[in-house]
Amino acid sequence: MATCVLPAVSAISLLWSGLLCGQQPAAAPPNAQAPPRLVTTATRAAPAELARLRRPGRLLLVADFEAPSAFERWFEVQGRADGRTRLVDGAGLAHGGRSALQITAPANAGKASGAALSAWLGDEGHDALHLRYWIRYAADYDQGNLNHTGGSLTGVAGTDKWRGMGGAGLRPAGDDHFSTLVDSWRDWQRVAAPGFLHCYTYWMEMQQDRDGHYWGNMLGPEPERRFVPQRGEWTCVELRVAVNQVGKADGELAMWIDGELHLHYQGLRWRSSEAVRLKRAGVLCYVHAAERDNTVWFDDVVVSTGYIGTGGVEVAKPTPAAGQEPGKVGAPPSPLPLPR
Repeated sequence: MATCVLPAVSAISLLWSGLLCGQQPAAAPPNAQAPPRLVTTATRAAPAELARLRRPGRLLLVADFEAPSAFERWFEVQGRADGRTRLVDGAGLAHGGRSALQITAPANAGKASGAALSAWLGDEGHDALHLRYWIRYAADYDQGNLNHTGGSLTGVAGTDKWRGMGGAGLRPAGDDHFSTLVDSWRDWQRVAAPGFLHCYTYWMEMQQDRDGHYWGNMLGPEPERRFVPQRGEWTCVELRVAVNQVGKADGELAMWIDGELHLHYQGLRWRSSEAVRLKRAGVLCYVHAAERDNTVWFDDVVVSTGYIGTGGVEVAKPTPAAGQEPGKVGAPPSPLPLPR
C-alpha cells in the first residue's frame, strides 16, 4: 500500500495514505529514507504476521484506577490538585470494576487546557512496547478543531523522565527521543467529534510544516478504514511500537481498535542511536483552544512488552524470590474485566 506524504495544514502536519494525494509534499529532513509503509491490508491477510504482532509479553504496568494508590505508578499526575484529574465511581462510569480515571480539559477562554499522566518504564528501556487502554469520550465531547487526547509511547535516551516533553514543533535528532500518540482529527470540523483515530508522531524523519516547524505527523489508516469513536461508549485501543535497528529503517507502528488491527506501518527509522529505547507511557486530554469543558475517562490501562488484547490480564502473585518475573499478558478473544 503506497503512502502519500502531505505538508501540514496550519498547526498539524499530515501523513496518511490516500488523502489528497498529488499535493506538493513538505520538505523532508536531510538524508531522509523512504516514508513509512502502510501495510495493514497485507498484514491482515497474513496469519503468521498477525501472530507475530500478537505474541504475548511481560507485564510492566496495570492501572485499574480502583483506588488512589493507582496514581503511585505514575511519576507525573497533572491536575490532581484542582480536580482536572481524579478517580470517579458510580453506575456506568467504569469499564471494569467500580471506578475509572477522569481527565477534564476545562474551558479556558479559548486558550490551551488539559492534563496528563506519565509513567516511567525503567531506565534500561525496551525495544518493543504495547499500551492498551479503554477510553470513553463524554457524550458532549467536542474539541472544536485541535486536541491531543489518548495514549502515548515515547522513546528516549538516558534517564531524564521528562526528555522530549515541551518539544512541540521540533524534529527529534534521532539520538534523543521519539514519540507517538493515539489522537483524533476532525479535519477542521468536517469529521464528527471527536474525529478519526490516527497516530500523531514525532521522529527523526518526520515531514516539515509549511511554516518551518515540525509538528506531529499523522500516521493513519486507509481512508476507508477511518474510525470515529462513539462518544459516551467505551473503546479499546492498543498501540504497539517497535524500534528500528540502528542504521536500518525497520521500525514498526501498529494500532488495534476493539481487538481488530486498525493500522500497521513498517519502514520507520525511529532512532539513530541504540541509547534511544522505549521508556515512557502516558494518557492525556488536551484541547488547544478550550471554549468549553471536555472530559474523557480512561480505565484498565496496561503496558506490556507484547500483545495485550481486549481481555483481562493475569498478574503474577508476589513472591519473596529475587528477580521475580512480572505477570504474563494474554489475549483472550472477548472483553473481560481486569482482576481485582
